[in-house]
Amino acid sequence: MQQLNLITGQTKEEIAIEFIRKYEPPEGYFLGFSGGKDSVVLYDLTVKAGVKFQAYYSLMPDPKELIQFILRNYPNVKIIKPERNIYQQVETRFPPHRKSRWCCDYIKEKPSTKIPLIHRLLGIRGEESPNRAKQGWINKRTRTRMNYHPIFDWLEWEIWDYIDFYNLPYCSLYDEGFSRLGCVICPIRSNKERAKYRERFPVEHRLFEKACLKWWDNKGFHRHRIRGDVYFFEEFLENWYRGK
Repeated sequence: MQQLNLITGQTKEEIAIEFIRKYEPPEGYFLGFSGGKDSVVLYDLTVKAGVKFQAYYSLMPDPKELIQFILRNYPNVKIIKPERNIYQQVETRFPPHRKSRWCCDYIKEKPSTKIPLIHRLLGIRGEESPNRAKQGWINKRTRTRMNYHPIFDWLEWEIWDYIDFYNLPYCSLYDEGFSRLGCVICPIRSNKERAKYRERFPVEHRLFEKACLKWWDNKGFHRHRIRGDVYFFEEFLENWYRGK
C-alpha cells in the first residue's frame, strides 16, 4: 500500500504522474526503457499520465531473457542498435574496466543521441547509489538534453509493491535471484556478481573473451608488457574477472 506524502496528501504514484504531466514537452518525451523493474513502473506511470512519449531500448549484451521479455510485453518499445557492438569495439579499443568504463557511453548513450527528443524520462532512483542520489528529480545532462526522474524518491520495496498491486509483467530473471538486470559483462559488478553472471550467461562471456583475445594479440600484450603488468592472456583475463 502506498504511503501518503504528509505535505501534499498524495501517494508517490500521484506525485509521479503529476510530475510527468507538468513537464510534458510539445514534441513528447523520450522514455529510456531497459526492461528492468524500474522501467516497467515508469512506463506504466507515463501511460497513466496520458502524455505523448516514445520508449527506446538501447541494445546491450543483456540476457536473452530480458530482451525476449521486452519484445513480448512491450512491442511498442523501439530498439536502438550501436553501429558496432561491444565485442567489435573491444577488439579495437580495449576491454572496459571499472576504472575506464567506456561501454555505456559508446554502446548505450551515444546511439540514443541521434533521437531528436530532448526531454527524457528515466527510471533513476536516488536509493540506488550515491552518484544517482546527486542527480535529483531533474538533471540537465547536456546543453540540449534534460533528464527527468519521476520515481526518484521511490524505494525498492515500493517498486515491487506497485508491480504486484497492478499485476505488471516483469523479467523472470528476478525470480532467479538477480536483483539488478542489464549488461551481463558489466565491469563494475562485484566479484561475486561477476562470477554468478559468468556461470549463468556463458555464451556472452565466451564472445567477450574471444574479443579480448583479439585485442590482446593486436595491442594488449605490447601495452601490458611495457607496463610490466602481465605477459600471458590467461593472467590478464583472470585479473579482469577479479576487477584488477
